[in-house]
Amino acid sequence: MNPIACRAVAQAGLVAATASADDERPWPLLLVAGWHTTATDLVLSDARLAEELAALPA
Repeated sequence: MNPIACRAVAQAGLVAATASADDERPWPLLLVAGWHTTATDLVLSDARLAEELAALPA
């Protein structure tokens, strides 16, 4: 498990919980999208690294 990706998802949840689509400007909602994108990128990067490590001779 990637702790940085988990933190990104937690940050997205925090911002989403405090943002309101009715009362807020778009900025808080863009932060949610940014944190989710960061988490996704980190998880995909870890998966690629794991595949490359598995391909190395033992």
